[in-house]
Amino acid sequence: MALDVYLTDACNLRCRYCFNWDEPEAPRIGFEDVCSILRAAYQENNRYVSITGGEPFLYKPIFEVLDFAHRLGYWITILSHGGLLDETRIARLRPFWRLRVRISVDGPDRETHDRLRGEGTFDTTMEKIDLLVRHGINVGVGVTVSEGNVEAVPDILRMCVEKKVAFVRCVPVSRVNKGKAARVTSELHEHLLASLIDFALTHADALDWPDPAAAAAPASIPALTTRRCMAGRRFFGIRPNREIVPCPLIAGHPDVPRVVFDGPESFERLGRQMDALFAGMRNRLDGICSTCEFREVCYGGCLAEKLSFDLPMAAGQPVCTKFLLERLRDRYEHAGFDRLVRAWVCQLGSSMEASTSHACMRHAPFWNMNFRVYDRWKETALRFN
Repeated sequence: MALDVYLTDACNLRCRYCFNWDEPEAPRIGFEDVCSILRAAYQENNRYVSITGGEPFLYKPIFEVLDFAHRLGYWITILSHGGLLDETRIARLRPFWRLRVRISVDGPDRETHDRLRGEGTFDTTMEKIDLLVRHGINVGVGVTVSEGNVEAVPDILRMCVEKKVAFVRCVPVSRVNKGKAARVTSELHEHLLASLIDFALTHADALDWPDPAAAAAPASIPALTTRRCMAGRRFFGIRPNREIVPCPLIAGHPDVPRVVFDGPESFERLGRQMDALFAGMRNRLDGICSTCEFREVCYGGCLAEKLSFDLPMAAGQPVCTKFLLERLRDRYEHAGFDRLVRAWVCQLGSSMEASTSHACMRHAPFWNMNFRVYDRWKETALRFN
């Protein structure tokens, strides 16, 4: 199970596509509330937490939150634009060995990045990434991919290798909340997937692959792409008002349940409501999903993608990654492509989504890359699936 905790919606940037920013005085969740929620989620076998916002470093007791979560036993990811980091703050991150920082980068140069994130942000972001790497922090890059930067993805990936970051995660932009103006197409997803596959096949020596047992994993695209959305069962979002949502990208839909946290049972209560939503939707699936052999296990795929395309929840999946990957396979030498699929299947089984029934399309291994970098203490590869 995994948890996204939105400490605050406040952010000091105004990225063009962002769905979740607000003014600096936006509400923050109380520290005691965060601790109660983290403790309860841990009791429910949650082990992964993303600390996010807004900009999480605008939340004053963030280091107290990190200390509490780390002492409980969480693996922690901080999602930040990096602009508020300095030597002092980075030094305070060093004791948390089960922590990584994901810095948002949307272009390999000033022109692309600053157009999406604001003037001057590229230079600041590069400086902060270098600082984190120099301090031995497990740092990676998060890329929100839109029509404005999809052509730059190969250059961003090369930059990640040069910067010696540990990982990169690329995800297509979503049209929700304040990001509703973004344009989303299945072609964007396919273009991004092709760029990632091209890079993985031509830069294999730069990548940190799963262990050799991956060779025994099936080269099965359905095994990788046809599990039920994990929203409300294996993934939850926590809003600054203590509301638990099954997925932040679908929380605004009137049919999507939400509950206010009042104890560990809150997660199961929301889970039952999401089970009912999926069960009621399965027999009404439309379009390509109506006749698909995997409809009984996939339930129509990612709900966030349907809402991004302004479709009803029972509509056919507008971005079926199974279809996209099967089509892309024909562009490549099959042996190399199938090795890549085996590695992804292996990675899925060893990640936060180690479930035979649930997965998140937007967290799927094919959007991510781990690079061959080493920490400064143990000289062992930094792995954080």
